[in-house]
Amino acid sequence: MIIQQFNNGWGNEWPLKKFEQHIVDSLLQNIAADPSHTVVINSVWYTTEYHHEVISWLRINPVDRIVLVAMLDQAIPQPSWYSEFDCEILTVGYYPSKHAVDFCAVFVDHYLTAPDLTTLMDSSQIDTAYMCLNRKPHWHRRKLYNSLQSQDIVKHGIVSMGGENGHAGQLLHIDRDHDELAPNPGREHYGPPNDIVSLGHIKNWQRHFINIVTETGYDINRSGFVSEKIYKPIVGCRPFLVYDPDGGTRWLQDRGFDPYVRDFADITDLDLSCPDNIAPFLSVLCAQSPEYWQSKYLALQGKILYNKHHFTDYVHGQWSKIKKGIPCQV
Repeated sequence: MIIQQFNNGWGNEWPLKKFEQHIVDSLLQNIAADPSHTVVINSVWYTTEYHHEVISWLRINPVDRIVLVAMLDQAIPQPSWYSEFDCEILTVGYYPSKHAVDFCAVFVDHYLTAPDLTTLMDSSQIDTAYMCLNRKPHWHRRKLYNSLQSQDIVKHGIVSMGGENGHAGQLLHIDRDHDELAPNPGREHYGPPNDIVSLGHIKNWQRHFINIVTETGYDINRSGFVSEKIYKPIVGCRPFLVYDPDGGTRWLQDRGFDPYVRDFADITDLDLSCPDNIAPFLSVLCAQSPEYWQSKYLALQGKILYNKHHFTDYVHGQWSKIKKGIPCQV
């Protein structure tokens, strides 16, 4: 049985939090039904101060099992933090374990309704080289944005960059309003709206050729966490590059997706798995004509459709894990 759940982040009024709880309940259904004493610790907004509260509680309440959950964000508490307790420690979600679940892929599949293929794959609408959308101005996003500025190509793409301390940052003239799935969605927080489950304004989406993904964390292989950002171009039928130490190639290939880092040898010899080459590559790409972008999009349609269809299979695999639940061994 689950005797305690520590959850310092968000609130149950948010639909995405409710969806996460549904996933966690399904995963822990076997554990909830057994007689052992289990404590569930959620990683979201897990601060040092909150950790002290958790440890204090655990020291006066004997438990048989601790389950660490990371779904709405990358994993913060680590199993070693609880080594003083003589109990089983399981990790679920974005931890490197046999109980890993890609929650963001599941919620994108559940909430994001993309336009039909005819609309998405109309290459005649492509008149802009690239799109790179950024809300929270994390250091790696600012670094890429500064590189785009130094190449003088921000004006040639569809680019946003959130600001801090009341500064709006780089905004789009046309965009959708924020959704209400998660906290802090409005423009007053970082400038761009928090629009996590749509492709944004469809005209903007149709216009761009390649999507540049800047994930929440810079090294997705190390953190194990990805957000909806990496799945939007897959669902939305766009080639994409990931601004990451290896271009996200290992992470994508480990999950059966096909990256695009080797598809532009016709215009550059740059290694597109290297993040420092993204801005120089985009400079070359921006120098091409719309006819090039459109014809290249048609040439990549096979890979684009493979990744989109594989996403459906991948999500089915995640749901299979979720519905089966974690076996109870204590």
